[in-house]
Amino acid sequence: MISSEKLFDMLPIIVAIYDKLDLDVYRKKIQKENITKKLSAYDLGIVLGKYILTNSKNVKEELFEIVATMQEITLEEAKAQGPFKMITTLKAIFTDKDAVSFFKQAI
Repeated sequence: MISSEKLFDMLPIIVAIYDKLDLDVYRKKIQKENITKKLSAYDLGIVLGKYILTNSKNVKEELFEIVATMQEITLEEAKAQGPFKMITTLKAIFTDKDAVSFFKQAI
């Protein structure tokens, strides 16, 4: 479970990613494609996470900021760690039901 404090610290970064990747348009496309079935918060988190990772070159700095916030490390430490740790951390965030719900409500 992610603490509320970390979620609030990540919120401006998430909004920046949301805007840069035009996630509102992508989210509506996913909803339209899945109109016959309702995606759970977990499934939506996976789909959005994959989309963000696919377009990570456009939001690289923001992703490092999220990882640094989540792991409570500096931005430089987040950049220096291995890619597996970064992906694991991002997956934990985007598959956390409470976090996805929070970001969904906030945005």
